[in-house]
Amino acid sequence: MAEALFGSFGQSAGGLSLMDPPAEQPKKLRVAAYVRVSSLLDEQEGSFDNQKTHYTQLIRSTPGWKMVDIYTDQGRSGTSMAKRPGFNRMIRHAYEKKIDIILCKSVSRFARNVLDAINTIRELTELGVRIIFDKENIDTGDMASEFILTMLSATAQEESRSISENINWALEKRYERGEPVFVRKLGYQKNEKKEWIIIEEEAHIVREAFEEALDGKTPAQIAKQFIKKKYKKINGRTDWSSATVRLILLNRDYTGDVICQKYYTENYLSHKRVANNGERNQYFIENHHEPIVNRETFEAVQRELERRKKPNKNKKVNRYPLSSRIQCGKCGGNLHRFICKGVVRWRCENNVRSKELCTMGSIKEEVIREAMQDAFLERYRMARLIYDMDRMKKDLTRAVAARDFSYNRLRLDLEQILLEENIALINANGSEADSTDEKLEELASKRASVEKELKIREDWWELLDQDFAFREEANTKLKELDAVRDPSKQLQKELQNISFLRAWVVRVKAITPMSFCMHWIDDKETIVDLRKE
Repeated sequence: MAEALFGSFGQSAGGLSLMDPPAEQPKKLRVAAYVRVSSLLDEQEGSFDNQKTHYTQLIRSTPGWKMVDIYTDQGRSGTSMAKRPGFNRMIRHAYEKKIDIILCKSVSRFARNVLDAINTIRELTELGVRIIFDKENIDTGDMASEFILTMLSATAQEESRSISENINWALEKRYERGEPVFVRKLGYQKNEKKEWIIIEEEAHIVREAFEEALDGKTPAQIAKQFIKKKYKKINGRTDWSSATVRLILLNRDYTGDVICQKYYTENYLSHKRVANNGERNQYFIENHHEPIVNRETFEAVQRELERRKKPNKNKKVNRYPLSSRIQCGKCGGNLHRFICKGVVRWRCENNVRSKELCTMGSIKEEVIREAMQDAFLERYRMARLIYDMDRMKKDLTRAVAARDFSYNRLRLDLEQILLEENIALINANGSEADSTDEKLEELASKRASVEKELKIREDWWELLDQDFAFREEANTKLKELDAVRDPSKQLQKELQNISFLRAWVVRVKAITPMSFCMHWIDDKETIVDLRKE
């Protein structure tokens, strides 16, 4: 009886030993969400921003859950995983054991390719990651079999196929009625009656392009001439290129005739567009609209372009460690790689088109490498031949952690603003009604500012994700150096390699051909001026 009342010796009435340590709090589940919207179904599925806000609030407000990230792909199709950077980053983080649960609106948002969906879900399940689909009320951690999910994925894929077929059918019916799809082009616009009408202030540019081509000028020469004359393209810019001029010269629409279905989508899963060489019907609509150039001029220009046409060597497009990562400090354009007499140089894309657009001169790759090396030494060299290798390693590993911290801070700021907006709306009919509109306007401005900053940061984080392979390789090199007797000497050799330096340098801004700004993985910058040396 006494034991029943007071518990056994050394125990409290609740059965816990007085000597036992406090019970550990259950570990919070790390939860992420995947949000994807396509151009076809945005209205039915809900907006991109609404989905992000919904999942952010859901994860934050659920006890036992901890926010990992909201992985996003905006305007991307779900039929292929190859071009979904947000999805692929999420999968990589799952392999790195950073995620326990993934939330997704529906199976169709996750993937519309049955094979991709099932294989990915199996991989995630083996990693111990659950996926919860809201619309279908499916939790992969609680499934007796894959049958239901397989059927839903197959249904989503069939829906993609059906939509693709319906679009193709509707387009063919339009073409049969003599109604081509209007795409905005220089010189034409569509009026209320859906007729193509000439915009004379643009049409004279088109006529001049054809006249110059007949006189023997190349598209590149015509583009330079248009830049000097400050002719505006459809987007209002004056940075003409040979490709833009060539597209005008090849466009039969300027004769008043239209050929429909010159290209078609080969496969609804790959979305690859290919030239129609007789595989599908083509529709020729003669005298559809008022011409800007006559047919004789158009055909003469086609013969001239064909005469100048160089044989296609099917050259493979190479990617280099600095591709798309050197920005021109004068105009903001990208620098492209050229080889002249065996010397590798980088030139601003706008300067290549015309010196009217940018005056930045060409830069030897060796100069850029030297500037990167100098910035690296300034950051990590402690003394002659002594390098802070611990800091190098920490910077590589902290890059993602710092990104996550920055992201979470911005998301919390956004959540706080949304909460304040909700409170203001609740008080709209109360005593504070007079000041509600002013308060909401102020909060809307704050929210727009945070969302803009978040977008800037997301673009930066995407660059970090693209550099993952450089960081992995550099980490491996640093581990190998730990086992070397004289690591400093070996490190000096590695510093001759741009790929190694790229693990820390995310972007380079060329201020002049001899001065540069290095943008590091921790978002800091270093200015290097080789002229001072």
